[in-house]
Amino acid sequence: MVHTHEPAPTPEVVLTRRNTASTQRRWDELATGLPQRGRWRITGPAGSGVSSLLVDTAVAAIEREQGSSGVLLITAAKDSAARLRREIHDRLLASGQRYATEEPVARSLHSLAFALLRRVSKEKIRLITGAEQDAVIRELLAGHAEEGRGPWPPEHVPALEMVGFARQLRDFLLRAAERGVGAERLEELGRAHGRPAWAAAGGFLREYERTMALSGAHSYSASELVHVALGALRRDPSVLDGLWHTVLVDDAQHLDPLSGELVEMIARRATLAVVGGDPEQSIFHFRGASPDFLRGFPAEREVALARSRRTPRAGAYIADSALAEQARYTDVIRRAHLLDGVAWSQIAVIVRSAGMIDPVRRVLLSTGVPVHIEATDTVLAQQPLVAGIVLGVRALSEQLRAHEWEALLLGPVGGADPVTLRRLLRGLRRSDMSTRAMVTLGRLLDPARVPDEEQEARLREILTQREWDILTRMRAVLDAGNRAKAAGGSVEEVLWELWDATGLAERLSVAALRGGAAGSQADRDLDAMMALFDAAGDYVERRPHASVDSFIRHIEEQELPTGVRDRRSAPPEAVTVLTAHGAAGRQWHTVVVAGVQDDAWPALGETGTLFEQEEFIDLVDSGIDPDLIIGRTQEKIAEERRLFHVATTRATGRLLVTAVAEEADEVREPSRFLEQWEQELGVETENPGPDGQAAESVAAGAERQTDRPRFAVLSAPAAVAELRRVLCAADTAEATRIQAARQLARLARAGVPGAHPDQWWGARGPSTREPLVAQSHVSVSPSNIEKLHRCPLRAVAEKFLSSEESSQMLKGTLVHAYAEALERGVAEETARDIVTRAWREHHEVPRWRREQDAAEWARVLDRTRDWIGARGPAVGVEMKITVPIGEEVTIAGRLDRLDRDDAGDHYVVDFKTGARSGAVQENMQLRAYQLALARGEIRGDTVVAGKEHPRLGGAMLVYPASDRKKIPVLAQAALSPEEQEELAALLPTLAAELRGPSLLARVNDGCRTCVLKTVCPVQPEGKSTIERS
Repeated sequence: MVHTHEPAPTPEVVLTRRNTASTQRRWDELATGLPQRGRWRITGPAGSGVSSLLVDTAVAAIEREQGSSGVLLITAAKDSAARLRREIHDRLLASGQRYATEEPVARSLHSLAFALLRRVSKEKIRLITGAEQDAVIRELLAGHAEEGRGPWPPEHVPALEMVGFARQLRDFLLRAAERGVGAERLEELGRAHGRPAWAAAGGFLREYERTMALSGAHSYSASELVHVALGALRRDPSVLDGLWHTVLVDDAQHLDPLSGELVEMIARRATLAVVGGDPEQSIFHFRGASPDFLRGFPAEREVALARSRRTPRAGAYIADSALAEQARYTDVIRRAHLLDGVAWSQIAVIVRSAGMIDPVRRVLLSTGVPVHIEATDTVLAQQPLVAGIVLGVRALSEQLRAHEWEALLLGPVGGADPVTLRRLLRGLRRSDMSTRAMVTLGRLLDPARVPDEEQEARLREILTQREWDILTRMRAVLDAGNRAKAAGGSVEEVLWELWDATGLAERLSVAALRGGAAGSQADRDLDAMMALFDAAGDYVERRPHASVDSFIRHIEEQELPTGVRDRRSAPPEAVTVLTAHGAAGRQWHTVVVAGVQDDAWPALGETGTLFEQEEFIDLVDSGIDPDLIIGRTQEKIAEERRLFHVATTRATGRLLVTAVAEEADEVREPSRFLEQWEQELGVETENPGPDGQAAESVAAGAERQTDRPRFAVLSAPAAVAELRRVLCAADTAEATRIQAARQLARLARAGVPGAHPDQWWGARGPSTREPLVAQSHVSVSPSNIEKLHRCPLRAVAEKFLSSEESSQMLKGTLVHAYAEALERGVAEETARDIVTRAWREHHEVPRWRREQDAAEWARVLDRTRDWIGARGPAVGVEMKITVPIGEEVTIAGRLDRLDRDDAGDHYVVDFKTGARSGAVQENMQLRAYQLALARGEIRGDTVVAGKEHPRLGGAMLVYPASDRKKIPVLAQAALSPEEQEELAALLPTLAAELRGPSLLARVNDGCRTCVLKTVCPVQPEGKSTIERS
């Protein structure tokens, strides 16, 4: 059946006016009305309306003063400021007010500090992002490590190039900056309290400040910005005179001591100063934040908002597996949107840490749920589309490695799928058998290549149209970038030409406008590209003569998320997935708090242990001697409990908290906070039923029927799967079966994937019944005889899954080549140099493993050399074997080494660089070699059919890569005539299994690591895909 589809039309975009209607809020706690003068402190639990009260106060002040120029609403974060600005704007529009302002009414503290610094200083000032600062710090530390300099204690020197060291150093310096502690003060404290790491950090800070001064502009981190601005205001407080008559502060519990001092200095000159917050939501202690400013603010009036206005329907779900947990919260989200009409943008999934975001994102996208992730949760260079563009730019000036070409071609820029790429590589290998496919690919894609018409014609004959399109598309993209670079284009021009040549801009824009899961991913890709071009513009502004290569290095060096410019006038229509810290100050209709496990919540890891950050903060803030041992566990648990409280108070309509209680090798337990929360709120826990469903999905008192539809997730794929299960189940009632078939037919007519029987794997016949090997006589290698004996399915099918050699296979090949070279008289130094260079070229491992692996490689070569030297001359090495065994089979392959003792007995030697496995006496590969010798004749470096059979002495496996002191040598006894006949009789059977088209799957000790488990009929993973229930 052939299905044709018309190309989807470009969606029509209709602009609609945002609904700004709002009702006047009542504040029963304010008997005299909204604050107008004096100093106020407003507190209240999450959802009680502290932020809303501050917004109403700001709006009232604007209306009262007939303008917004004197009103300032300060928040701790820029996203909170953006939300408050929108709310103030909407309420002013709703009241019919029209005011213009030169400065934003609501702004983050760091934005305020930047504005004040610009007001008092004529020098060029720039806010450096956390990612940029981290990259600069790592670069300076790398210089210290390479040159053997720097103020570091000896025990810290080995860690200088580690990312974790740079992160802890940066955090420590930020905490120091938040407290106004500079380089000299750090050195003094380090010497005074016997903390050499503090003194070293002070010396490093001095070097860092001098390095940043060389850029021509004063570049400050957010923490440094507040310190510098505060210092400028201390020198000239008159700058603040007459700026703001109304100063409002939201989420004051998130301010650090220096920020609190800056706010106090500003509020002191205002007619009305209102500070709002909730100490029970203080969750940023690791950033130096403290509720002390909120509690210590000298207020004349106190307002306590007693009750929360958020009253969601709350529930908890304890799943028996991670999959069941994912199915539950996905189902809740889809039902909320599809059945209850909740907008995607009014749904959020909150997790404990950033590492949990991506798994949740993938689960939701797989079920058709659009997902939005904050830009500050993802490193720019790790965005798939940006990573592809970065690789493309690098390919203009350097030869990419094999895995990088693969990532580029399989990514959005290359547009290939794994199957097409494997076929392309096979075609390239056929076109040039002397070169690895990836090397040929790199040469063909090299923008500086000289066209070879003969090679092009040969490729057009070998490659399919789809494979050729992938190749030409990638060439066009790289050629466009290369032309722009060769013409002297700027960083932005080279990026634009390469990006434009991909043709992704229009396709992604159309997908983003359509919405849905694919639209949210397209939206994310476009945001990432905008962020990349923004970063390029900023980089060129700071370094006008910089090259595109230096910019790409700058992007690749960043290992922290980068803040981006927010151009959105409204939140994206997608489910937000974020951390609990990122959820502070926000609310949604439906919220899922997922992954509430005891090993993740509470997280009791130490912060900044290398630099004793906690002790430093206690010393500076409270004067506590760092030598005094203080227990911090209770304090950490209290903050983690506050964080859990924040996460579970974001919902206004529906709240679901999920965890896993799994009885497995490693037991997983729900967090202790979950049970306490359930008891406090009287929440009942949902437990999965026998089929993994939540209890609430079954009507009370109803009997569960085997043929009743059970939807784990309310989605099209789940509905199709369930209908197919009901249709194929042997115990389904006939009426139910007919109904399921009818519904599947309706879905098939609507084009729902998987509904038509033609798309059911297992329901259709084989694509072909032709044998894999047409000849009646089969050649088989000894190693393949071993594989066929263990499992014919794996022996035949596995070779189609990998197009390149693995690292372990390459290691074995090179060790064999080294052993052959030594036996043929090549100088040991020459042989070692050749194979080592090849090993280094293709051995791709993290930098921290290179030295260890290089030592292990040298050890393997040394042991191979010593073993060969002690063995004496060989009869032959890498001997070609071609020996017919009966009418149907020829043993064909290469023998690593053949030895002969003084008695004239011959011994097969096979080198193994992997782990020892199985009993050597039953090793089919050695037995096949012995059979070939017993039935063949030695002629030079070959073993062929003949009558002068060599006398067998046995065979052996040699393991030079073993970690044992002496090289293990496992010997196999010489095959008796009876054993030879037995093996010869078995070979036709194995050959028949090799021919196909049916392949036998056999359980063996290699099943655990087999890549075919998900399609193997003897494995549970494979059974479910082809068998009826």
